[in-house]
Amino acid sequence: MLWLCIHLPALPLEALAPPPDSCVAVAEPEGARRRLVAVSAAAAARGVQAGIDVPAALGLAPDLRLLPRNPQAEGQALETVACWAYELGAPVTLAAAAASVWVEIRRSLRLFGGWAALRRQVQRQSGALAYTVQYGVAPTLAAAALLARADAGLARPLTRRGEIHAGVANWPLQRLPLPRDVLAVLHGSGLRRIGQVLALPRDALGRRFGAQVPLLLERLLGRAAEPWESYQPPAVYRRSLELPGGVQSTEALLFPLRKMIGELVLYLRARDVAVQRFNLVMVDARRGATALEIGLLAPSRDAARLWLLVRERLEKVALPAPALELRLEAERFESAPMPQGDLFGTARHGEQLAELQERLAARLGAGAVRRLAATADHRPEQAWSTQGPAAGAPQPPRPLWLLPQVKPIPMPRLLGPPERIESGWWDGRHQARDYHLAQDAAGRKLWVYRELGSSQWHLHGLWE
Repeated sequence: MLWLCIHLPALPLEALAPPPDSCVAVAEPEGARRRLVAVSAAAAARGVQAGIDVPAALGLAPDLRLLPRNPQAEGQALETVACWAYELGAPVTLAAAAASVWVEIRRSLRLFGGWAALRRQVQRQSGALAYTVQYGVAPTLAAAALLARADAGLARPLTRRGEIHAGVANWPLQRLPLPRDVLAVLHGSGLRRIGQVLALPRDALGRRFGAQVPLLLERLLGRAAEPWESYQPPAVYRRSLELPGGVQSTEALLFPLRKMIGELVLYLRARDVAVQRFNLVMVDARRGATALEIGLLAPSRDAARLWLLVRERLEKVALPAPALELRLEAERFESAPMPQGDLFGTARHGEQLAELQERLAARLGAGAVRRLAATADHRPEQAWSTQGPAAGAPQPPRPLWLLPQVKPIPMPRLLGPPERIESGWWDGRHQARDYHLAQDAAGRKLWVYRELGSSQWHLHGLWE
């Protein structure tokens, strides 16, 4: 395997999305000596550095704003990067303790047309991330992480296991992910380079430091198996962001919301789906919630389009109290749209019309935007009506494979609410059925129904 490691060196700070150009730092939880784990560029310009304790930092910058570390926010940020990594290959795995995400890319080399093309793709797409990232490429997770923490970049990949030893032998000993006390003992023994430690007998290291140290070195070189678990995007999207101190106006929410919308789009792309409705919730100091349902005329995963709708809706909202938390939630997803151009470019005009209707509905309210629509009625005066812009919502799904004859089956596992179909009364073949999406024991998706007043289920179609 060949792993690309994506390391987030400023994760504790960037996961909190502080305002740009603010003098802030992230500190460890309360303890005897609280140390800083990340600082903003404005704080670093005043001499504040990660690793110093809080009193020393406040001595350098008395107006420094301290933020508590938030493991939940860091985990959400790593999941966002993992979703982005799915565009480069699979499987994808992550480790919160290492602030890193790995994606296997050896099988992607042929897809992208070689290493140079894949490197350009990574560099081009990394602009979609709202995080500082460092890269490393190696055949083992540990070696790729070592390269990424050293910011080796994409220009110097180690593509074979035999290259790892020579590639890191001259690096400083402190770059190894070993406990501080172990590094101190090794340094006190006169060892300064990684290669010197790799040359030591493994049994001697085990007797002195325990089994974990020699095991770490063996995994680094690819001589021992590395445990990892494949990451899969969850079926329901939920993200939250705390706003320390509270936010008084919706205008101040625009910066963190733009970041959250970008992360939602990365999730949609990882699952190859789109969203038509999602919820934005603003929780205030009184634990009250201001909820907005954002709806589109058609499913989309265009970041600019989603952001435009959110901004339009926020302009009409007045917060009853300072917002302390933002939540973005989406539970239902649709197939990703596949736009197809035509000779005269009219497809884009249709998209622009839909976007205009969405903006008008967001600004004026859904009831203020109407359109003419046909009605299933033979009477001319009843054959038309005015409907809202969302009236063109997709019809209930139908399977592509219908059985020639319906088949009686035992009650299946139902996956959703019923759809009642009642018709045929005018020709003497009246039918009234409740249809469901269901699943059988083999995992196949079925289209089943039962007649009103009957307990017998019938199989009518298959999706796959």
